This record gives sequence, structure tokens and C-alpha cells, in this order.
Amino acid sequence: MKSYLFFVCLFTLMLNSSLAQSKQDKLNEIMRAYHNYNMFDGSVLVAENGEIIYKAAFGLANREWNILNTTDTKFMIGSVSKSFTATLMLIQVQKGLIKLDKTISDYLPEFVNKPAAKVTIKQLLSHTSGIPNYDIIKDFFPKISRQNFSREEYVKVYMDSSLAFEPGTRYAYSSWGYFTLGYIMERVTGKSYSQLMKDDIFNKIGMNSSGSYFHTQVINKRATGYDYSFGGYTSSDFRDQSNTMGTGDLYSTVDDIFRFHIALSNNTLLNKQLTAEMFTSGIRPAQYGYGWFNKQFKYTPADSVSSNFHLGMTEGFLSFVVRIPSTNSLIVILCNSSPTDFFGITGNLAKVLYNKPVNLKKPVHKIIEKLIAEQGTIKAIEEYKRMKTDTAHYYIDWISMNFLAEQLQSLKRFEDARIIGENNASEFPNRDLVMVTMGNIYLALNRKADAITYYKKALTIYPGYEEAKNKLKELEEHK
Repeated sequence: MKSYLFFVCLFTLMLNSSLAQSKQDKLNEIMRAYHNYNMFDGSVLVAENGEIIYKAAFGLANREWNILNTTDTKFMIGSVSKSFTATLMLIQVQKGLIKLDKTISDYLPEFVNKPAAKVTIKQLLSHTSGIPNYDIIKDFFPKISRQNFSREEYVKVYMDSSLAFEPGTRYAYSSWGYFTLGYIMERVTGKSYSQLMKDDIFNKIGMNSSGSYFHTQVINKRATGYDYSFGGYTSSDFRDQSNTMGTGDLYSTVDDIFRFHIALSNNTLLNKQLTAEMFTSGIRPAQYGYGWFNKQFKYTPADSVSSNFHLGMTEGFLSFVVRIPSTNSLIVILCNSSPTDFFGITGNLAKVLYNKPVNLKKPVHKIIEKLIAEQGTIKAIEEYKRMKTDTAHYYIDWISMNFLAEQLQSLKRFEDARIIGENNASEFPNRDLVMVTMGNIYLALNRKADAITYYKKALTIYPGYEEAKNKLKELEEHK
């Protein structure tokens, strides 16, 4: 009997090992394909049942010196920093230093009699404060983004801004709201955001390869950020990190983000009540809790799973983190070439976790990108129409197609941007971002009536789109 049990256990172990190996091979096949498509340079980690089953790195950390990415390369994580800021704030709540229902003016007296004075900590965490995002400022990039600010100087940039809505009634993403959270924590604790993050999170759970970045620092093994461009790469623009505190100034590694995931799963940092509040779905459609989108993650047209996720994009870097609490699983991609089809990549990785077939198709936007560089936009659109009908071999990602239009506009290739943008508007009529991009292109071409039409279309799709409202207001005031 003992011999029988021994062989059963041995067989089970061998079977589990074989399944893990099979999943690892499939995951690697997916990531190598995306790398070969010029859609992924960076590090990736996949965990299942609390254990890492796949970890790899692709591409170059530095193109000037031809230095390879490794799994311990450090990447800027952009707005995934907000998940850490939210956790750090809840730790201060847990300590009794800050209360969720207290207001900004309770902690920052300079906000007394300002529009956001009565906004609560809870509303800041859930993006329901009504405080606008920085994109209400024309030419924020690069006019404001490159400047160095003290904390006091930077809050003056936005503290007199009107609220977009009554706090607590709607959702609207606000990086200024998260800067305010960081500033409140600094004022209450007497520590810098960077030091507090290190003391209360990084040091406690062994995140020794993470930190708060400032451009004068020399960070060992930190990757350089690049943007995909037509026919190659460009070095990313500069942004002074003094205006991203609390919102997007952290760097990390895939292993450190796994440590963070495990700490949240095990209530190492937060008690069960605060953890549950953080991961409670907020106002639809975003369903943003405290520092996380808490909603179904759709990995096939018919399959989805309850998840917590966040995206980060900043100056040549893209990060995407997906937690799946039901199986204690995690998918992390940290890229130093931006943008990429983050939902497509992570969705295919999730298919492997759930033993779903993966059919990797050629990305239309990468082919279009090359055709624009080599043969022009007219030829590119002709080829788009052909590939669109061949769904067995090609797939279309609307976000990436929209980025092509935005990129052409930023390069001041306005006619090319118009051709791609008009095709996108026809192909993706229910995407508010596509409508705003088209409006921006028409505005750059001084076709103001057309710009107004498309900003209105965006607001028909999503009435809360602040950029569209602000651009429309400005245009109608100057009729």
C-alpha cells in the first residue's frame, strides 16, 4: 500500500511538472512572437497559485550600447505607481494617521476655499473627486512636464481648477488627485513620499529593486525608454519627475511586483477590511476601487475572470499588471518600448493559464506602420482593407491604430494623420478616444467645424470625457 501511494504521489508530481513545463513553453512562444513583431521589449512574469511559472526578458535595455534586458532589469512603471500610492495611503489609514472621510483641506490648509477643499481621501483614491487631469492644460507636454517644481509650486498649477463634477457622483481619472494623495502623506508623516514608500512597503516585503525615480539619479540596471516609430525607434521625451510624485514616478522589476502581489494576497501590508475596500469595484464603467480597476478581465470573446489590474505609460515605458485573486495568479509585463497591445499580450497569456487555444495572428498596425514609412499612407490604407478581410491571419487592435494617428499628428504629418484618423473613425465608431484623436487632427488642420463634430461624437459615446468637453468649450467660445 505504501508503495502504491508513493507511485501515485510521484505520478502526480510528474504530471504537474509536465503541465507547468507545457504552459511555460506556450507562454514563451507567445512572448517570442510579440517580440518578433516588434511589439515587446522588456520583462514578463506569470504566476499561478502563488508560484511563478514563467519569467523571461526580451530585447534591449539600452539601444545605444546594445545591452540586453534581463529579468532583473528595472523599468519605470508609470501609473501602476498609483496602486502603490493607494496601498501606502491605506497603510497610513491603518496606522490612524489619516482618515478616509477627511477632506483635502483637513490636511492641506492651502486648499481651504478652493474648489477641491471638501474632496475626501476616499474620493481621491477612487478617481471620483472631480479634480481634472493635467490634460486640461494646453501644451502640458512639454511646456509643464519638463519643468521642475517644489510640491507647493506644483499644487498651485491645479488647485484653483474648477471641479468637473460634484465629488462622489462620477468617475474621471485624475493624476492630480494622486499627486495630492502623495503630498498629503508627506505633510502628515513628515517624510518624503519616496522615503515613506521605502519604509512602509519596499523594505517590509523585500522589494529591494524598486524605488522612486528622479532624473539626476544613477540607478543600476535601469532600462532606457524608447518609442516605436515608423521604421524603428526613437528615444523618449524627457519628463521631470517632480510632477509625477504619487502618480507615476516609481521603477520596479517583475519579481518585485510579484512580491507586492503576494503581500496583498496574504494581508502582509494591509488588514483584510482595507484590502477588501481597495479591491471593491467603484463607479461603472471603470469600476475603479482604490488604486486598481476591479472588473472582469476578458481573455476570450466568451471567457472572463474577476481581476484587479492597472496600466502604466510614461516616456517610452509601458507596464501592465493583472491580478486574478481566485487562483492567486498574476500577469506582469514591463516594457521599455511603447506603445504595445497590452490587452492582447496579457489576454493570450491568460488563455494559457485557463488552457484555452491561442491563435497568434499578425498585427495589422505593425504592417501599416512599416507601409507608411516605405510606401505612404494611401498604400497603407489599401493594404489595411485587404488585411481586414483576412481574419484567419491578421488581427486589428484599435488602440494601436489610434496611436498611429496620434504619432503622425505629433510629427506634424497632419495629412497623413488625417488619412489614418478618418479610417479609424470609420472602423471604430464607438471608441471615444478615436473620436477625440480625430477632433485633435482636424483642429491641427484648422478644420474647426469638423473638430467640433468629432468632439461631440466623443461626448455622445462618453459624456464624461473631460478633454473633449474642454476642447469643445474652447472652440465654441471662439466661434
